[in-house]
Amino acid sequence: MKEKETKEFILKELSKFNFKRYTKGFRYLNEAIYVCIKDNAAMDNLQKNVFPYIAKKYNESSLLKVKWCIEQAIKTMYNNTKQSIICEYFNIEESLKPSLKFIIYTIVCNYEWKYNVK
Repeated sequence: MKEKETKEFILKELSKFNFKRYTKGFRYLNEAIYVCIKDNAAMDNLQKNVFPYIAKKYNESSLLKVKWCIEQAIKTMYNNTKQSIICEYFNIEESLKPSLKFIIYTIVCNYEWKYNVK
């Protein structure tokens, strides 16, 4: 799959939720999902495999800052998106919040299912 199509797919999936698109966290989340689509094994340990790559690419001071920015973007999205949309997309109960890893995993699985990748 081509890079442009993959990035468009990720953006389309994230557009289902109310993210603030201009934030670093949204940009980093986009990149994290892309890295995990390119290399499924990267999902096993985001802190070791994904965050350092993003920190280097975006000249961020630390991988913990990358993680913090993404988590803040997710927190804002969770507060600004209808609970029913989140529950339906992630197939979770209403009181649950999807974790960063679960969000990435779900979008990667949707990508693989749509494009018959594996």
